[in-house]
Amino acid sequence: MSGEPTSISEGIANSLDIPSSDVLRLILAHLTESGLHQTCSALRRESGVGMAGFVPASKGLLLTCAEEGRWGEVLEVLDALDVERYRKCYLEDYLAKSVHDKFTHDHGTPQEHHANGMMTPLEKALALVHEMAVLELADQGDYELAYAALRMCSEMLDRTLPASNEHDMDADNDAHDNNPRDSQGTCTNSGSLGIITSRSGDIERRVIALTSMRNSASDGTAAVDAVSLLLPANYYGPSNQTQQKRRSLIAKLLKRHVPELPPQRLSSLLQQSIRWQCHTGLFPTVQRLFKDKDDDQGDENHADNDNEGKSKKKKRKRHTSHELKFDLVLGNVEIAGTGGKKKHKASGGKDGSERIPSRPSQTIRLGKKSYIETAMFLPDGKGIVTGSSDGFIEIWGETIHNGKDDVDQSQGLNSFIQTEVDYEKLRTSDLPYQRNDDLMMHDAPILAMDVSHDGTLLGTASSDGTVCVWKIMDGKLLRKLERAHGGSSVGGDRGELSLSFVKLFVTYCKMKFHVATPRFLNIGAAVTCLQFSPDGSKVLTGGHDSTCREFGLLASRMLKEFRGHKSYVNCCNYVSLTLVTGGGQDGSSRHGGSNILGVVTGSADGTVIVWNAKTAEPLREITPPIPSSSMEVVHDTHSIVGSKSIHTVLHLHSPPQTMIVVPRSDRAYLMSYSGNTILRVYTRDDVQGTDFLAASVSPSNQWLYIAADDGNCVVFDVQTGVVETIVKSFAEECSTRSEKVSDLTGIIHHPHRGVIGGYSNDKSQKRGVLTLWK
Repeated sequence: MSGEPTSISEGIANSLDIPSSDVLRLILAHLTESGLHQTCSALRRESGVGMAGFVPASKGLLLTCAEEGRWGEVLEVLDALDVERYRKCYLEDYLAKSVHDKFTHDHGTPQEHHANGMMTPLEKALALVHEMAVLELADQGDYELAYAALRMCSEMLDRTLPASNEHDMDADNDAHDNNPRDSQGTCTNSGSLGIITSRSGDIERRVIALTSMRNSASDGTAAVDAVSLLLPANYYGPSNQTQQKRRSLIAKLLKRHVPELPPQRLSSLLQQSIRWQCHTGLFPTVQRLFKDKDDDQGDENHADNDNEGKSKKKKRKRHTSHELKFDLVLGNVEIAGTGGKKKHKASGGKDGSERIPSRPSQTIRLGKKSYIETAMFLPDGKGIVTGSSDGFIEIWGETIHNGKDDVDQSQGLNSFIQTEVDYEKLRTSDLPYQRNDDLMMHDAPILAMDVSHDGTLLGTASSDGTVCVWKIMDGKLLRKLERAHGGSSVGGDRGELSLSFVKLFVTYCKMKFHVATPRFLNIGAAVTCLQFSPDGSKVLTGGHDSTCREFGLLASRMLKEFRGHKSYVNCCNYVSLTLVTGGGQDGSSRHGGSNILGVVTGSADGTVIVWNAKTAEPLREITPPIPSSSMEVVHDTHSIVGSKSIHTVLHLHSPPQTMIVVPRSDRAYLMSYSGNTILRVYTRDDVQGTDFLAASVSPSNQWLYIAADDGNCVVFDVQTGVVETIVKSFAEECSTRSEKVSDLTGIIHHPHRGVIGGYSNDKSQKRGVLTLWK
């Protein structure tokens, strides 16, 4: 691919060289996003090609480790980064800026020799990481290890950083790149303790001062703890910076200068290549399906204003030719006219997938006196599954092929390119059993459902304790687990003992008096949540018996039981946990750990428990600090509608190892799996005392949607915690109750686009509806 250029348009002398190393970087990023980290490392070692940047999850882990001072893990993550590629791109941008300044300000020719001797901001940030690792090793008393590390990185420190640390945090400012250097590449600055000729010498001086100070103090009567806190002046930085402040500053530099890869870059490029081949006529049969309405409108305007359009087009070309360049891995990079800074416009940026919905678009309507209890999008986004109060399971969403329904489904590309989905219609084109009214159903209201990762299996659970697994394509029932949870909603051994006694008594009555078995003995506890395991071989359920259980689909029996909650289990999920070794329960250790499969459950008792999925043992119990004003209204700890109840736990990929806990109160919490540490609080500043009823998060983890009991949907920025916008009359549009706004039951989010839906199971409605917003 890095050979001869390929023409990209007829009649235009323009070509694009794609190095084979960039193709490997795309594959590396795709493997990282897919969780295949060992495969990614093996490919990187064998090919010798580093990554151009990090996916959001890896970058979030990098920043977290920097904030906590786990410099070994930081260096391990940064080892995968191709610093030479970053340096090459940075110098190209610097020279391009110099050329731009020459033509605009007549500043002369670009100084290529000076550019080759520049140090990039990323290289300075890496050097600061090595410096901080040496200083913290010495601070912990590992002097020999600190000196050994300093000897290994002294050449890099002297080449990259100035001798004094007074201005080394100004990595965004290129002014200090012009400092005069001697023949060895080191700066000479005078400090308070003499002439400092190199950065490694300055670090060694600080370590020697620390050693002398602590040795002198230990010879006296000072306590051991007091000696370990002694530090020389300006040990971590100028103005006596604290250790944590220095960590935060380095983390800020890494956040700014470590490139972040656009999500799903490889798949996006494949889609764009298909569009391009359609544009060039390689696929003429599907060319019409790719044409944009905006392009049609632009053609009409161009026909009406031919001369004016040509002049604007030429002007736009002149403007962009100096300011845009194409980067295969990072996307389009805009080079600003001043300052030499870059703004990355990734394909996964502020496009339709990140747009906040603001208006209702489609509405799914059920029959009279039938209400939606649970709903979810299919993994491909081309359908919505609803479970109703009368036990019916329906899949909605007919694909619209640009207004023509007679597209040949046997043609691969034609069936792949689909522009719109009509969610108001039952999906019958490829699900014939729904066209024949042979629907999937339970004997009781559907309370929970989930679709397997490959999109082939549908799991449903009902209020009578039944769990069913269906094949979506033909609607066949593959597994049925009756009484998946206990027959009594009373948790603990007392409820099971009472039920056993009742069963024994009824058996005696049947044999003696020939009476029928009461119906309540055949009904289990309601199952309120359900999820497939990552490999689709097991299902995880939680119910009103205060337990969470794992069932094997092959054996059709319970494999594990997670017992520890005191009230209803409202949500349960499989998660990937990183076990931190060498520390306490709060996960504050500086040593790495191993990844295991875990289970996280949220309950009406106000707690979230993290379990080991293999042993079913609780790892930690997390209790969010719900305000006392909300706690005072809780009288029954077993009530699912109490303000203490945790009804939603949303698991994030960025920041990694975090979750959003949403109780029935006026605030939600961003918390870590490792303990009770609260990373962020989401609360409204326009009104006080409104309870949160349902929540969902966008696939990119940028927006948090929460439905409040005042009928509005509050949209939070996940990273900052601020309210981005408030969608008014959200509950009013998502229900059919006329006299009073119904409380929402759930919010669902499209897996790829900026589309959300809301529904309510309020029995006072005329009929159940699910309204989609875009």
